[in-house]
Amino acid sequence: MKLIKYLLGGLGLLAIIGLVAISFYDGPAIELNTAGQFDYAPLKNIQLNQYEKKKQYVAMPDGTQIASNIFLPTGQQDKAFPTIFIFTPYNRSMVIPNMKWYERLGAKAMMGNWGPVFDAIPTRKTINTLTSNGYAIVVADMRGTGASSGYTSAMSPAIKQDGIDMINWIADQTWCNGNIGMQGPSYLAWIQLAIASEKPAALKCISPAIMGSDIYTEAQKQGGILMTKWIENFDVQLRLLNLNASDLTNTIPVFPAEPVIDEDGDGEILDEIPLYENGDARFFTDDETPQYADGVVRTQNQYFKNSKDHLKNIWTKEVVDKWQYRDDKMMVYDDTLTLRDVNPGFFIPGIKASKIPVLFSGGWFDGFEGITKLFGSIQDSNPAHLVMTPRFHVPMNITPSYRQFFNYQGAYEDQILSLQMRFFDFYLKGEKNGFDKIDPVQTYTPFKGWESFQNWPPSETAYESYFLDANNKLGKEAPIAGVDNYTVDFSHQSSYDAEGDNRWNMAAMTDTVMVRTELDKKCIVYETSSLESALQITGHPLIELQLSANQPDADIYVYLSDVDENGNVYYVAESQLRAGWHKETPDDEQVDYLYDVKPDLPWHSFDKADFDPQPFANGQRISIKMDFTPTSWLFKKGHKIRLSIAGADYTNFELHPTICPDNELNNCQETVLSIHRGKSSLSELQLPVLQ
Repeated sequence: MKLIKYLLGGLGLLAIIGLVAISFYDGPAIELNTAGQFDYAPLKNIQLNQYEKKKQYVAMPDGTQIASNIFLPTGQQDKAFPTIFIFTPYNRSMVIPNMKWYERLGAKAMMGNWGPVFDAIPTRKTINTLTSNGYAIVVADMRGTGASSGYTSAMSPAIKQDGIDMINWIADQTWCNGNIGMQGPSYLAWIQLAIASEKPAALKCISPAIMGSDIYTEAQKQGGILMTKWIENFDVQLRLLNLNASDLTNTIPVFPAEPVIDEDGDGEILDEIPLYENGDARFFTDDETPQYADGVVRTQNQYFKNSKDHLKNIWTKEVVDKWQYRDDKMMVYDDTLTLRDVNPGFFIPGIKASKIPVLFSGGWFDGFEGITKLFGSIQDSNPAHLVMTPRFHVPMNITPSYRQFFNYQGAYEDQILSLQMRFFDFYLKGEKNGFDKIDPVQTYTPFKGWESFQNWPPSETAYESYFLDANNKLGKEAPIAGVDNYTVDFSHQSSYDAEGDNRWNMAAMTDTVMVRTELDKKCIVYETSSLESALQITGHPLIELQLSANQPDADIYVYLSDVDENGNVYYVAESQLRAGWHKETPDDEQVDYLYDVKPDLPWHSFDKADFDPQPFANGQRISIKMDFTPTSWLFKKGHKIRLSIAGADYTNFELHPTICPDNELNNCQETVLSIHRGKSSLSELQLPVLQ
């Protein structure tokens, strides 16, 4: 019996020692896996938890309270620091309710944090990298989101003004040395461009990632066709986040934002979030009176009231449902808005005038393909850099399936963070670290690796034509005259994983290599013979199709793929266009001719007056010119280049409303696309071949 008591006592003592030890554990060390790409010596020794975190509200001129996290370096001689500002609608930090003891133990082991509060934006790695290298960080919830008060509409001008006011507030703080930079992807990139266009004095550089140039065509109607799955998923995601819902079943799990104020003063922040007990179990905003886990009645109920404010938000789907044409005007609360107010392309003149340095990063598989236009259009006026890799919108890394497929070395997240740090050190600290000597364009070409260029698209490329020919051939010789008829299979979906996702569903992750082998059986296909030598394309492929149809209008989807020796078909790039938008207009028209949009690519205005509702009426043949999503890809020797043409991307995009009423597959009328070819009616694919 004594032996058992001694054993139990010993085990208990060991458990206590273990708990004490892990309580002092800061989590695993941070080492950036750059694989030599963008390696930067100052990041060799990143110190953990060398910062103090503060939370506070910052009052805007109209009284809106902006919830902010402030991370200040500790143990450093300097007391005023260059500062990185991140403005987000996706919750600056989150609380995970009802964490089990073993979940907390796991969090402590992996992240050095017991929870339930986690700093989600930026990541633990970024926070520690920045603060240990002498940067302060401010992360704030936009109005109408997170723990902030007020209400908003997506990309409202009020958010831009808040961002400017936040920049000015940060610059006035004793812990800021007056030099401010910004970083962040997607919506967080949009706000950087919006703020930079107004030239606040303290903002010295920005690093926007995965953001496009035209909100209408890239986030609403690619090729004038409604992006149904993306809009629905993003609308749900944003509502859940902005209403501080708790939903583990969502495509991307959602947790409430961290409160700013501990109202009952008990040192606990979790109990400031009301209970999710009545009505919809995901929300507390459907309650009239908040209830709290500790039973204590609050006098202010600030977190609850702020979250209830967010019910007044104008949600994404509401905007999309009303914004039918690119030149539509929109009433947002008391403001009448146009694309001039919200489109990144219209921020470019202010950014060019500011001369602010910009480090862009984007993805070959991202839905916001217009980032190359943003870079190309300011390169002649600003210190500008562009990094492009085979990444999607989410996650923030190269997916494991593509890492393996391409034999990608290093971690993209670490590589881009290392480059950003060198960028910030150069422009915010004035360190002569050679950032200005780096070539402006860095691209990762699948099956080849990293490359550097002076501009985008690289001047080392030249277009080579491949003609659609008889017997489904794609060749460089003059094609045989004829017509190929394709009966549209409306069940075709460009979906690549178990959840049916693809590059356009930017609120989810495509977790597999995009293979079109089976999908192309529902398309009409043109293919080269086996390549006698490797061929690299880098830039924007182009296509011109001579078409007619048995219906007055139709949707056209084109896919560029790589066919290996075994017949496996791998996605490379794509484009789509509703035939009614076939009229091509000068590409500078997209920014009202305010500047020269670069690169020069086919542009279809998507203004109401330019839509042709019956382009194929009476047997009429039309020419359609389209640019593919930007890409860099090495077609290996022995592989084939494939062009696939479809008439639908079911569930990802809306079905054509006049051919398939009510967006119902069973309602679709038989549609035959006729593809004309020959010397007098060339249908051709143009590839930007690296010479």
